Amino acid sequence: MLPYVRAFGLVVLVLGLVACGPAAKGHEATCHVEGPQGVCEGRFESIRGAYVHAVEAPEIAPGQAVEVELQIAVDRGTLRAAFASPTGEESACEARQDVPERVLGLATMSDGGRLPVTLEALQGKALGVTYMIAWAAAP
Repeated sequence: MLPYVRAFGLVVLVLGLVACGPAAKGHEATCHVEGPQGVCEGRFESIRGAYVHAVEAPEIAPGQAVEVELQIAVDRGTLRAAFASPTGEESACEARQDVPERVLGLATMSDGGRLPVTLEALQGKALGVTYMIAWAAAP
């Protein structure tokens, strides 16, 4: 009976790994950074659940306020994009199929010169996600 229990456990583990696979697949991006400002445009094949996308901005100090413009669109599904301001307030938008969205706001630069943006598929998967993130250090 023990081999059956092991086999069953292995099947459950494999199914769990497949179901809980990567939150984001097929990412491509082009970024242009000039000192404390930049822009990235990119695409994800799909996003499932919540995924934190970090844009590299090494010239901006951790904790510094950053002005951000974020545009997102999806081919299918609903995607919520959000970032937090230095005061903890959240700027967010939701894009649906054929309804792209845009949000402007202040974000906070994290450690390592990264600007974190949370992308979250609200109903299963968001497919064909395209985005544009522009930023500049706040005066």
